[in-house]
Amino acid sequence: MNTFNVRAAAPGDAPTIKHLAVINEMFGADEIDEFFDPMLAGFFDGSLADDQWLVACDTDGEIAAAAYVAPEPFSDRMWNLYFIATDPDRHGTGVGSTLLETVRQRLRDAGEGVARTLIVDTSSTGDYEQARGFYDARGFVEEARIRDFYGPGDDKVTFWTSLVD
Repeated sequence: MNTFNVRAAAPGDAPTIKHLAVINEMFGADEIDEFFDPMLAGFFDGSLADDQWLVACDTDGEIAAAAYVAPEPFSDRMWNLYFIATDPDRHGTGVGSTLLETVRQRLRDAGEGVARTLIVDTSSTGDYEQARGFYDARGFVEEARIRDFYGPGDDKVTFWTSLVD
């Protein structure tokens, strides 16, 4: 089993984070800057003070996975894991689990006054079957499904977990 170090993302990590989103086919190369640049910039300049971008690095310091979590607007201490991606060559190494558990632990450490629940959305298509299994195996429960959210036949599936005992 590999050992991974999780740390806050740095500005120099942005190209690798965006690359992870593209190679995992979460976003197209033509749309990645539009979605990621404002979120990353807000994290790096502190204007999105509560948001967290994290990267998991191997023992050589190479980024193997990245995640983005932020408070869910208009909710009571609910957080949303908006993005998590692992280098496809690292699937099955434990890096995704390590990163997800670090996200959960950071939110728990922030205290019940800050974080109460964590959600993550994914697609219902076959391409995301592995992702849905990943969340299920880590104690998330399917909480909601919105039909045709991403397009015809592509539902939005929301998984939920508590951050308090």
